[in-house]
Amino acid sequence: MGIEPVTKTARTRLCIESGERSWLKDARFTARDIANDTLRLKQDGYNRTEIQKEVDREDFLRNNKCAVVGKALQAWDSYKELLNWWHDQDDTNVGKPSLPDTDKNGAYPLVMAHTEGYRLTYNDDDDRVAFRVSPKPYKKVKGHLRGRPEDFNLIESALTEDEWSLGQAELLYRDGVYYLHVTVKTEVEVPEPEDADTLVGVDINERNIALTALNRETMETLGTLVLDYGSVKAERQRYHTITKRCQEHGQHSIHYQLGEKEEHYTEWVLHRMSRVVVEFAQQFPNPVMVFEDLSGIRDAIKYGTYMNRRLHKLPFHKFEQQVRYKATWNQIPCETVESPYNSKSCSCCGHRGYRQGRRFRCTNDSCAVHQDHADRNASVNVAWRVWAKHAGVDVESVNYRTRKTQPSVRKVSLSGSGRSVNRPSSSREIASRGVLTT
Repeated sequence: MGIEPVTKTARTRLCIESGERSWLKDARFTARDIANDTLRLKQDGYNRTEIQKEVDREDFLRNNKCAVVGKALQAWDSYKELLNWWHDQDDTNVGKPSLPDTDKNGAYPLVMAHTEGYRLTYNDDDDRVAFRVSPKPYKKVKGHLRGRPEDFNLIESALTEDEWSLGQAELLYRDGVYYLHVTVKTEVEVPEPEDADTLVGVDINERNIALTALNRETMETLGTLVLDYGSVKAERQRYHTITKRCQEHGQHSIHYQLGEKEEHYTEWVLHRMSRVVVEFAQQFPNPVMVFEDLSGIRDAIKYGTYMNRRLHKLPFHKFEQQVRYKATWNQIPCETVESPYNSKSCSCCGHRGYRQGRRFRCTNDSCAVHQDHADRNASVNVAWRVWAKHAGVDVESVNYRTRKTQPSVRKVSLSGSGRSVNRPSSSREIASRGVLTT
């Protein structure tokens, strides 16, 4: 893998000591106007350079303007991606994405570049990080940051170490408090997947994420965990039903409004689940994360209008990207293996069996495994395949793979303690449930 660039966001609060809070508010509303104009011009066929010339504001920093335009264009790219998905559906009469609104009210995140729109400095005397935000030309708001120790450690590293740097920041407002979300950049050395001591197979399907950690030398199972994220599927189905009914009554703009809520919820769930996956892998010595190669899976899914819509919208790729990003930050390599028949092959003997719901049955009479949890069985196969890949072993020529019996599955959901999903158990607590005790 070698040296890999990584980024992370430090979330802090602003303690304002000088300057007017109204300047921050005005700048955020001006950012909304710029974002609206950007989307309107993009719809009219303008390119990025032409848009930046058209949306100039006298009371707004030019560098901040460029950053806000970039963020608005990301929303446009998301719309185009959703539109491309819609064009691939069998039934294109329902659920067509609406163009992004160009007349939204309210504030917009103020996006700024370091040393231009904002500046952070570390003071050794009082052990504080001071900030200076320039919401308007020649107008500065100053003070110091407050937040969690882990966020301050990231910022201090970016300010004091040559290998670290600060990127763009976003100024947000919530419940009477201003927040500054700062992007921190660095490079990490990621080991080669072939040198890993633990193989962590990840099987992603429409409802569960199954994880199994195997010792490379002995193929002994070190941990297994099944994560239920069915709430994402349920929420997407609910939003689809609401959108469909509203569009049947001519309310076409509702799609974009609900689409934002759906996207925010999905992002929240995926970030939490990806943290669980990485923290699960961190518990084992020198791990490698192993994923199935799902390229072309959407072209292969042809179950009819309802199932195609349900399965094609599942965020397989987005979840894998979030896991890879977090794994790289923690210096964990990632690997990809082929996916044919992973969920239908026995993880012990390799014989082709069959799935019945969440249960896998092996049809080989001489195999000691008669049934297993289907998703966990697939994750074992994923982990085993990377061993075969690195060892140069032909998968089809081996009639023994892993241990004959696997431990009991530990299945947890986003709300591990049964409480509301708005206050779930910590990701580290959930990840620890997949570690086997002897």
